[in-house]
Amino acid sequence: MADWSDPELLKALAISIIGLGVGLWWISSRIRSKLKEVEERQSRRWGDSADTHSDE
Repeated sequence: MADWSDPELLKALAISIIGLGVGLWWISSRIRSKLKEVEERQSRRWGDSADTHSDE
């Protein structure tokens, strides 16, 4: 069983939690920016196709 009063264990646990938090923040920001890029690309594509079809 883990000794929760051990300062080394608490230090390692805190570092791990901080590391996981930073990792999750980084990956979620990358996913959000990529989704924004895709949405912009799709809106440009739909806007361009609507313009070309309106001439017909």
